[in-house]
Amino acid sequence: MHIRKVSMAAVLCGLVATSTSACLSGGGNDSSSGGSGGGQGSAKTTISIMYAFSGDQNVAFKKELDDWGAKQSPALKFDYNQSDNFQNLITTKIQAGDPPDIAIFPQPGILKSLATKGKVAELSTQTDVEKVKSSIIPGFLDAATVNGKVYGAPMAMNIKSLYWYDKATWKQKGYEVPKTQAELEALLAKMKSDGVAPMCFGLGSGPATGWPGTDWIEDYVLQTGGKDVYKKWVDHEIKFDSPEVRKAFDIYNKLVLTDGYMYGGRQNAASIQFATALNPMFAKPPKCLTGKQGNFITQKGFFPDTIFKDIDNVVGVFQTPSVNGEHPVLGAGDLAAALTKNDSNVKKVMEHMVADPKWGESQAATGAWLSPNKSFDDSKYPNNTLREIAKIAKNATVLGFDGSDAMPGAVGSGSFWTGMVNYTTGKADLDATLKAIDDSWPAS
Repeated sequence: MHIRKVSMAAVLCGLVATSTSACLSGGGNDSSSGGSGGGQGSAKTTISIMYAFSGDQNVAFKKELDDWGAKQSPALKFDYNQSDNFQNLITTKIQAGDPPDIAIFPQPGILKSLATKGKVAELSTQTDVEKVKSSIIPGFLDAATVNGKVYGAPMAMNIKSLYWYDKATWKQKGYEVPKTQAELEALLAKMKSDGVAPMCFGLGSGPATGWPGTDWIEDYVLQTGGKDVYKKWVDHEIKFDSPEVRKAFDIYNKLVLTDGYMYGGRQNAASIQFATALNPMFAKPPKCLTGKQGNFITQKGFFPDTIFKDIDNVVGVFQTPSVNGEHPVLGAGDLAAALTKNDSNVKKVMEHMVADPKWGESQAATGAWLSPNKSFDDSKYPNNTLREIAKIAKNATVLGFDGSDAMPGAVGSGSFWTGMVNYTTGKADLDATLKAIDDSWPAS
């Protein structure tokens, strides 16, 4: 999870008198609003960029792009527009005829929707798509592809197919990192027999409560079914109530809902906050022994400060053990796309963000950013934990983009969340849960 008609010609004609310079430099319907393009092209000296990420990454992002821009031309500047309400604001700005030159989408759904309406430049007009495709995890560009055409590419990524543990505790108890699903199941059974709840787990996330459970199901639909099944499920060509998705719930049952496995008990899962759900593994003695979460948890504010400051020595991480010999990863990313067409400077910025292996070196230092580029210099990450995660990503056979982010909002940030809460806490059985989610899928 990432936190989720006006006539353009008429609007823009009304703005010509006051915005002539913008229209000439790609701000009009022929360029920034995603029209057919004016043919002559332009070279804007101020590039507007809109995105959702904040905090340390935002600071590093702006500095990195400013420094790069200054090397290209002293006249090249950037107008940054960070918004926690990105999804609604980007739509509003486009409807008003005031889109940014480049938008960085935290979720692919709205990017694809805008692309189908002709509001986004094809990636092939900005950079070499095949070069980008070969430099990132297979399958990543699927998230920005509509009818065989690619409209965006990742400038950052995160990986979710990860389990975490306390190194000292595991060493003391003689536990070894499992390589297969069978080994993982045997390990959790051993942990329970040793008298400790195996799984650190929580669904709590304020109004978004339930989303951590969706990551579990997404990961195991991908692990058991592979890329094709996963994509069909995300597109609802395969329903929730199907053998393919039930396999993922079966694994969720075994690893999380087996009696005595979840620390705190399944009935309390919704009140256990995801942000700190893994921290009981560091208690003395530990209250649970492993947990599943994305790489964002390495940022300050999740693990206790003492753990965060010594993460390499204290915390271990491993990839979701293989179910069938394959090694796909569930992930997500910020997808950069050009809304201004036929502009040479917009093209340069896009090429830098999505095709340059050096892109992101300043952002990587924050610990809040991972490069999607397989040629990125991993020494730029601030710790070995992130380097290990980057290695996992680079060795992945395929990436499945976060399914709930790509589903219609009524499902991906609605019935799927509530379904995971109801099923996990025992308020609904599996049949009722799957039917409710399927029934909530929009008709069109």
